[in-house]
Amino acid sequence: MGRMAGNTEDRKIQSVDRTCDILQELGESGGSTVSELAEGTDLTPGTVHTHLSTLASNGFVQQVDGEYKLGMEFVPFGEWVRRQSPLYRAAKTEVDDLAHEYDAVAHLVTEYRGKTLTLYEMAGEEAVGKEVHTAKRGRPQTHIHCTAGGKAILAYLPEERTREIIDDCGLPPYTSHTVTDEETLFAELETIREQEYAINHEEVVHGNRAIGAPVLDDDGTILGSISMSGPASKWRDERFQDELVDAVVRAANSVEINIHTADRSP
Repeated sequence: MGRMAGNTEDRKIQSVDRTCDILQELGESGGSTVSELAEGTDLTPGTVHTHLSTLASNGFVQQVDGEYKLGMEFVPFGEWVRRQSPLYRAAKTEVDDLAHEYDAVAHLVTEYRGKTLTLYEMAGEEAVGKEVHTAKRGRPQTHIHCTAGGKAILAYLPEERTREIIDDCGLPPYTSHTVTDEETLFAELETIREQEYAINHEEVVHGNRAIGAPVLDDDGTILGSISMSGPASKWRDERFQDELVDAVVRAANSVEINIHTADRSP
């Protein structure tokens, strides 16, 4: 038992670590040559090539026009992971309904390694800005401090974890509206807790606004958030914005009920 409780760092397999580094680099770059991967991972070109050959033989990497890219074998893995998530299963229908009812882009996100990770999103047929979200699907993680869904999560994390995320990831500006001051951000997070929803006023993309609401477990632990985004030009009307806020909060509440009901099912 004592050995099992030991430091996992001492029991890591170096070759697997290297493979993970290569895959991470490929995912972030969208495609790289052997020399670029060697530089990005601090491995020798020979070591990188050996790992790539093994990955390619199993379908996890493919070579296209002299560059290596992630292979199609990852597609079912991603779907399997998503379907295993109780949050995804409880929220998918609510996200779909929001998107189609309000002709907006609706999102389900959670916190992963200090950033927001998109578990699912859906765009209404006439949703404005859905091309932007489609282009981002290959990189589903975003800094957590500037999106409505991210701030809705950040507001309910323990303060120690929030400060840890800020230290690790920073508060980089995406637009001139992005909050980059820690004191200002913490004041906004307090407001979010009081009103139970978050607003993104063109903080990631100019001309785009969003509303996000937290999804909480029975004990108040934050599980993720639901958000909805649309054009700032149409979302300036106070009555319309109030309607959208209510819709997103109700959707998040429905997800919480779905999760709790599923937990109690025999």
